[in-house]
Amino acid sequence: MILRRIVENLRQQHWTSVFIELAVVVFGVFIGLQVDNWNQARSERAAESGYLGGLREDVDYSIDKLQALIANMERQQVAREKLHAFATDPGMKLDPAERDRLVLHALFLLPQIDISEVTLETLKSSGRLPLIRSAKLVSELQSLSAAVASATRLQADELQVTYLFSDPLLVGELDMGNVFRQPNLSGKPNIAWLDAVPDVTPTPEIMKTRKFANVLLYRSFFTEARLVSVRRMLEQHQRIAALIKARQAELGVSSRPAAG
Repeated sequence: MILRRIVENLRQQHWTSVFIELAVVVFGVFIGLQVDNWNQARSERAAESGYLGGLREDVDYSIDKLQALIANMERQQVAREKLHAFATDPGMKLDPAERDRLVLHALFLLPQIDISEVTLETLKSSGRLPLIRSAKLVSELQSLSAAVASATRLQADELQVTYLFSDPLLVGELDMGNVFRQPNLSGKPNIAWLDAVPDVTPTPEIMKTRKFANVLLYRSFFTEARLVSVRRMLEQHQRIAALIKARQAELGVSSRPAAG
């Protein structure tokens, strides 16, 4: 209709009317584009808000698991220190139950990384990471993968040492029934059907040897390297949590993760 009027006004050389009609068309197109841009911006803000919520849930989960992992590895190092003193001091004695509990924690258990990167992997695989409009947050998220890969490699190194040194020593030299009778880190039995009987066996001779002490040192060396890596990863997750909270505040949305 407008185009028809413009053509008619051009024929009759009604320049004022032509100008007005063209202005109406241009203004209409401009308004349409602005509305589209506004709708797209609103859609992107909503998407960013949703991804931030998912990231916050993942990060909170990972922080809890990393803190527990660090506590367990620190507990292991204490157990190894006690067993190393026992192995290298001929006159030192240990209660059998305490001795077997220390063996369980120091040489058998291998706490492993358990973190959640579901939302981050979704953002990366879909190419939607630029939806997060915080340069610092995006930078931390991009570097997180390298930190996780490094910590995972160190974990694999300790796992290899466990297979090569700890496990053969445990299987060949110690009564693992007595060891497994001790509660695990959560306080529960390691093997439900294993009867809890008093341990009256003497200390195995292997536990007073240099070989036993060296196995403890090898495991301690690799765990110490893992601790440094995992503590850094925990600090990075805590920085990410703070950046997510700040960005959510900028968007005017709640920083509390949705109830699962």
